[in-house]
Amino acid sequence: MTTAIGLVRAVVRTASAAALPIDAMLVEHEIDPGLLNDRDARVSTDRYLALFEDAARQSKSRSFGGDVARHIDAAAFGLLGFVVASCSTLDDAWLRFGRYTRLLCDELRFDVEDRGDDVAVVYGLDADPRAGTIFEMAFAHLVSTSRKGTAGRFAPRLARLRHRGDASAVSSVLGAPVEFGAPENAVVCDRSVLRLPLRGANPALLDVLESHVGLVLESFAPVDDFVARVRHEIRMVLHHGEPSLKTIATRMAIGDRTLQRRLKDEGLTFRAVIDQVRFECARTQLENPAVSVAEVAYSLGFSSPSAFHVAYRRWAGESPGRSRARS
Repeated sequence: MTTAIGLVRAVVRTASAAALPIDAMLVEHEIDPGLLNDRDARVSTDRYLALFEDAARQSKSRSFGGDVARHIDAAAFGLLGFVVASCSTLDDAWLRFGRYTRLLCDELRFDVEDRGDDVAVVYGLDADPRAGTIFEMAFAHLVSTSRKGTAGRFAPRLARLRHRGDASAVSSVLGAPVEFGAPENAVVCDRSVLRLPLRGANPALLDVLESHVGLVLESFAPVDDFVARVRHEIRMVLHHGEPSLKTIATRMAIGDRTLQRRLKDEGLTFRAVIDQVRFECARTQLENPAVSVAEVAYSLGFSSPSAFHVAYRRWAGESPGRSRARS
């Protein structure tokens, strides 16, 4: 699993500005400094996350994520940045960002959830983020680029972060209240922001760029294994309810029968993979005492907390409450 070099460059610039020993840090985390000048280079996501965590710890900044966001240059997002900037509305831009996140990071999850009068832009990683401040960076960049693209009309209502941090420092960066220790990493906005027009809208260019995206993604090294891709797509849609085979096959641009056959070749069924993903996500969320068991149940697509209890007992041999008490 890999991450675009542009995100590494932003951490390097931030660390350099803070007078950190960045050369030694790159060596320690086995990142070749020569890659920093190769706009198409990618590095191991684990190494990038370890570098980010190390730099955040050594900098002692109250808003390290915001510092990194300010050092993300226009070229960092490459093709994905041009695609997003060419969209007509913020809704279109966020839709495509979520669709093509692999251009930026193989393990990044980005979803826009409808919550009545509000929408929530929810971030996640299919890897240990190591430092929660990485989501502060993601939020700061989302807010700043959305404001710029909408001529200052975009404004978030609330930011929710799972880790603990400095609310006043991060709030000043985002221009919105911040809730730490939340059950999710999300920016909550008024639903009306989806209709905001973008200044750089260019439908003709967008068509050309999107046709190129497919070619670029095909050139990437394949995701480590097919099952990892299936698991990723399941995580992306779980909060909407239990995903169907057809839904996941469509997201992966393959046929239903192909998906079944490939999983069978791995000794798995689609049902088993869904259970694996739900169990892993449940254990992670139950470690956060601020998240109720009911919230965990609904976030994993269960129709009720009781249905979640039954499934969890089948997976773990004990209730979710007992698991939480032992963690």
